[in-house]
Amino acid sequence: MIEHKSLADIAYDAIRERILSRDFKPGDWLRQERLSQLLGVSHTPVREALDRLVANGLAERIPHKGVRVSIIDDSNIAEVYCLRLYLEPLVARLATIKIAEEQLEDLRAIVTKAEKMTSLDDMSTRRRLNREFHTMICKSCQSAMLERMFEILWNGFPDWMLYEGLYRRQDSLRRRLQREIEEHRALVDAIAKRNAILAAQLSTSHIEGTKEDLIEVFEISRHVLEEKQQRMGL
Repeated sequence: MIEHKSLADIAYDAIRERILSRDFKPGDWLRQERLSQLLGVSHTPVREALDRLVANGLAERIPHKGVRVSIIDDSNIAEVYCLRLYLEPLVARLATIKIAEEQLEDLRAIVTKAEKMTSLDDMSTRRRLNREFHTMICKSCQSAMLERMFEILWNGFPDWMLYEGLYRRQDSLRRRLQREIEEHRALVDAIAKRNAILAAQLSTSHIEGTKEDLIEVFEISRHVLEEKQQRMGL
């Protein structure tokens, strides 16, 4: 069935992709007039798109000033990391019950495609495939509220910076990318076998593996991360 998107949906997708690709950087103002001209739509769909971007955490509304791309600090990144440790193992568990065979094949196809991408030019696509992989697992749970929570969390995590940062560290890049592929493949296998406990465990260890990346690439203090984990009972 062909999906027909509204102008607001089209505007949202276009602005969102520009934020994720860093065409619009943290702190940049998202002015309706400029966006309307850029996208070739009226102010109304742009305004609706901005409202949705704010609701999903990609943008923030500043009173009397307007809407700008969200500014992400160490505390926010640490909090998103911890919340992912809560949410994504649950998503993996539910996926073992709900996922369809066609979705499993799509997940395997994403892993195969991502495995071939190791150059700097590939990092944007690799990032997109990584997000698509995790989003597809969440969608398989058939819960609109869970999808919304998931989207808000992922929008609060600057994954484009992580991939670019890893590429600048050639000594660890290939090891990190290969680890990602192996962990994704193992997670798909666990979900396919309907092993909820193993799927949750693999999801947890997959997220925990990003802690060293956050410390190395973003130079977030280990103390900040561990203190946030303690406060959240992790």
